[in-house]
Amino acid sequence: MADIHLTTGFSTVPSGSQEPLKRVLIEVIEQVGQEEGSFKKAKVVFTESDERCVLTAELDGIRKEPNPLQVDLDVLEDALTDSGARSILKEEIRTYFRKVLGH
Repeated sequence: MADIHLTTGFSTVPSGSQEPLKRVLIEVIEQVGQEEGSFKKAKVVFTESDERCVLTAELDGIRKEPNPLQVDLDVLEDALTDSGARSILKEEIRTYFRKVLGH
């Protein structure tokens, strides 16, 4: 199990909706970590501003991808209840993490 540290910043998402979004991000990152087995420690920053979301990551001290992952807020919100949206989010994060690690 990877050690995951998630830092978040929200500007337009209501406070009551922030915790479930954080939880789904952590769950997806944990799943990617278990499936890939390519990192033991993840420092992830997720920010939302005016419904525009970005995610950056440092995995085991590596950050080879200079561009953040653009996350669609609707997909993230849908991932709370829809397995299809969760799969989309998971594959986007998996692809981004591979770039971060230089794979």
